Amino acid sequence: MLKGVPNIVSPELLKVLMEMGHGDEIVIADGNFPAASIAQRLVRLDGHAIPRILESILKLFPLIRMWQSR
Repeated sequence: MLKGVPNIVSPELLKVLMEMGHGDEIVIADGNFPAASIAQRLVRLDGHAIPRILESILKLFPLIRMWQSR
């Protein structure tokens, strides 16, 4: 386990987040979203709620949290 990285964030998701650049987008969707047919990359986090996934991802982006707290 990496310090400061929530355990819900898989190694695959962590790699995708690290490779993201300006203008890249990420979609966090439920199982009914047709991701397999439109996604360039697909990381599944089956069994986890969207709010928990979002909260875990935002913990890795301190600048976003600073902006949100204003």
